[in-house]
Amino acid sequence: MKNIVGVRFKKPGKIYFFDPGYLNINQKDKVIVETSMGEELRRGCY
Repeated sequence: MKNIVGVRFKKPGKIYFFDPGYLNINQKDKVIVETSMGEELRRGCY
């Protein structure tokens, strides 16, 4: 079963889902994700 992490880029905003691969990500952990606008640093929100 795959793990999926939800990341929100703006406080009231859409949640985008990413596959963390082999990493164990917890809620509120900071993550770097690749977007169409480059790399972004955000917190996971589930």
